[in-house]
Amino acid sequence: MRTLGLLLALLGTPFLANAQQQTDAPEGTLIESAEVSGFPIDQLSPGLRQDINALTGDRLNRERVAVLAARIEGEHPEVIAAVRNVSRPDGQVRVVFLVARISDDQNLALNINARYTIERVEIAGFPETEISQTLRDELQALVGGRLDPDEAKRLDDRLASEAPGWSVKRRISRGSQPGQIRVVFELSPVVESAPAWIPFAPSRSKFVYHSDQGWSGVLDIPIGGPGRKGAPSIPMVGPSNSRFTLGVVLGNDDDQIGEYTGFRFRVENHDVGTERLGVSIELSRFHQTWRTETLAAAASDPSIPELYRARLSVEPLATLALTRHLRLAGGVSISKLESLSRAPESQMASAAVASLGFDQRWKDSSGSSQNVAGSYELRAGTSALESSLVYQRQLGQVRYQYERGSRAVTAAVSLGRLTGAAPLFEKFSLGDSSTLRGWNKFDIAPAGSDRMFYQSLEYSEHHIAFFVDAGSVWEPDTPRRMRVSTGIGYHGENAFLTVGVPLNTSDLRVVFTMGVRF
Repeated sequence: MRTLGLLLALLGTPFLANAQQQTDAPEGTLIESAEVSGFPIDQLSPGLRQDINALTGDRLNRERVAVLAARIEGEHPEVIAAVRNVSRPDGQVRVVFLVARISDDQNLALNINARYTIERVEIAGFPETEISQTLRDELQALVGGRLDPDEAKRLDDRLASEAPGWSVKRRISRGSQPGQIRVVFELSPVVESAPAWIPFAPSRSKFVYHSDQGWSGVLDIPIGGPGRKGAPSIPMVGPSNSRFTLGVVLGNDDDQIGEYTGFRFRVENHDVGTERLGVSIELSRFHQTWRTETLAAAASDPSIPELYRARLSVEPLATLALTRHLRLAGGVSISKLESLSRAPESQMASAAVASLGFDQRWKDSSGSSQNVAGSYELRAGTSALESSLVYQRQLGQVRYQYERGSRAVTAAVSLGRLTGAAPLFEKFSLGDSSTLRGWNKFDIAPAGSDRMFYQSLEYSEHHIAFFVDAGSVWEPDTPRRMRVSTGIGYHGENAFLTVGVPLNTSDLRVVFTMGVRF
């Protein structure tokens, strides 16, 4: 009832007298009484209480009353004080100091703000230079007027759209002069929930086109668990820490030597007695198609292991989260390779698998964010697992990204080393839709290589990206040639379109890639 009464008073409705009372007593009217409404008077200083009580029996002086209202605001910056002079039937006047805390009632706050002049508008917690000049001008246009709730809400939404990942909160405080307010739009990073100890395996879905290599298509359909934005997902009734993924490979010529088609099925559980321990198992069967360049290279080099026409694999893994950002995984990968030339004969490629992965993201009050991800993987084909192929494959990768507003800088480095006789799906290659853009991997190493080095630097603004890639794949005891490319493209959240140009070659040409990854 106190809030309702105060609201009615602020709207100019007399609530302390009958219908014949007036609220605009003339200067010099005898003051019958003076009181404070909406705020405990005993929280005011003794001197201020004495001066308010001294109004009783004196003549109305609006300047003197306004000074007392300002003193109330001065002692309690979190409140706004208004004065109502309520005329009495006997010709006297009652002086009422209406005091309200803005945070007490949102509707009441809107009425208070709408009756006071905006002295100043500020943006806090976020660099103003990252806000468009048009929006900054609209914010400053509020100065000198009353606060329109609808207009303020529109500006809240505009700020949120220009600062993705940040929340906007509007705060009102008392201005430097009585009757004036200061409007502060406070931005703060959205507090993200703590990352899972063991996240689900990332989606490998993509439909990409390479002007030298053609189309590649992979579709992962997760069943249960949180799906990646933009990816198809089928909800599942059951524990949220489990997920099934059906993968359909429509023809992938992008990330390995040779094109393969088929399917895979993956089961994951990320809470095996504790959320720090997870297990997964993946079963896959792929049919392999080899390019003419690869067949020719294999025929001329006896050190290249026998080609296969189909691959059946099963890979169980266990993952232990050392921290929320550091994970250790281990297991085995058992593959049966059906011979291309000696069907139905086959050979086994069975390897022990171990990996260590790290990823972390930071945000700061300047509006920037940083993300670091790194991994090291060891795959060792061994006769202890009855493998026909004995080898050791090591791969280390680091990726760093800095983002601020619409701008981003991304740097990546990869190192690979392979020893022994490894199947071609373990070989290293560069020159596809995501590495050494501008080159064709079948021109560089049509049967893959045992050594690999790659680095990339990319700058993007409003999703328009400029990049420089450099890398090499080579065999031990052979000269290493570093290849460099550069280009420009559109790199959105899921879709991309890139034009790459190889630099250190006499065969100057343009390689075009496009597609979606989700």
